[in-house]
Amino acid sequence: MTADITKPVVTHIVSGDLWAGAEAQVFQLIQRLAESKTVTLSVIVFNPGDLYQKLSDLGISVELADEKKLGPLSQVNAIRKHLIQHRTQVVHTHGFKENILGTIAQHLSGVPKSLRTVHGSPETQSQRRSLKKAVITLIDAIAARLGQDALVAVSSQLYKQLSKTFPGKTTVILNFIDTDTSNSGSLDRNSGNKQDEFVLGLVGRLVPVKRVDLFLEAVAILRERYHKPVKGVVVGSGPLLDELRHQATSLGIGEHVKFTGFSNSVHKELLAFDALLMPSDHEGLPMTLLEALALRVPAIGHNAGGIPEVLDGGHCGLLVDHHTPEGYADAVLKLMGMPPYEVDQLTERGSKHLTNNFDSRKNSEKYESLYKQLVNS
Repeated sequence: MTADITKPVVTHIVSGDLWAGAEAQVFQLIQRLAESKTVTLSVIVFNPGDLYQKLSDLGISVELADEKKLGPLSQVNAIRKHLIQHRTQVVHTHGFKENILGTIAQHLSGVPKSLRTVHGSPETQSQRRSLKKAVITLIDAIAARLGQDALVAVSSQLYKQLSKTFPGKTTVILNFIDTDTSNSGSLDRNSGNKQDEFVLGLVGRLVPVKRVDLFLEAVAILRERYHKPVKGVVVGSGPLLDELRHQATSLGIGEHVKFTGFSNSVHKELLAFDALLMPSDHEGLPMTLLEALALRVPAIGHNAGGIPEVLDGGHCGLLVDHHTPEGYADAVLKLMGMPPYEVDQLTERGSKHLTNNFDSRKNSEKYESLYKQLVNS
């Protein structure tokens, strides 16, 4: 029986161990593909977390290959059986382990095509420097070069990096959000309680690459320099929580920084910010920054990775070249000193930039085209 190449059968493989940028983007993509009904979908996740539950609630065919209960070989076997059962034509992987196990299972099951989305810079996805990490990185690169047919970069900066190593098989599809739904939330901005203090926020996993330490030091500087009280809000969880709380206390700002922990309502948290600060060493193409543009929350970010692409080279937010506490504090002070109409113009440009470049409908259609291209080749 000949497969219907007008509706490719695609299986996504994703860890789902936490709800972060990559998981949010995978969910957005699968949700949009399910709505378009142009792709037959199934999903394999390695952990029973929020992503697994959200996909199940959508009615997506999702299978758990639990990495806490199954070893790598058993996971490969579970993936292989799933691919055969669903008559998968394209395997789509999202992450180191998913790339390696998914590619092995793909070839064992006879699935003709596979691709990966690279959600962040390979050099910064892990801060660990070990023999084990080096071996995994090498195997992952071999899987990309010899075992997979396409790589998708989520930002132009990542595309430039990857296309040098994998010429001819790398394309760029920018991360996206549902701009219609997200923009509607901006109507609630500034409708809450207005306080005398300036609320500076950060959203992200509490891991080294996010540089929450710089955020805290910037808050301390701002509290010394600015006539208006400044409050810091850190939204997210992670292994550095205790260390960062201790740092805040040491800086004398323990009572002026709130650590909220993980939040299922990032929209609500963002709407309470006077500004979002993103001092990460590197970002692929940060979903939180897209959400901030949609909600018209002024944004300040490190001029690195995919951040300047989201902020349109500084037309939609402030970019910081001096990756220091003083550099970020100066940028926040600059924003504080801007007349309200200039801030409104900044966020209005951000909203338009978001709609023109990061819309879920437009960018999910690029994935649909890529699936069909792979099946037809």
